[in-house]
Amino acid sequence: MPNRKEDSPPTASLLRRRVSYPPEPQRQGEGVVCEHDVVAGMVVLMDVEDGSFWRGSDEHVEVIV
Repeated sequence: MPNRKEDSPPTASLLRRRVSYPPEPQRQGEGVVCEHDVVAGMVVLMDVEDGSFWRGSDEHVEVIV
């Protein structure tokens, strides 16, 4: 797996952005980003439908608002 720190420059923070994300295969969810580690490329978000938390790569989320 490539090391994000060395391979690409950090992106802008996604903190408090509403995003769509893949909580399960074949399903998209919507959530609000609670934490974003720009250097590591990881996000933690809270699902707007059920309040659960999801952690994953920022490459797997798409900004809605």
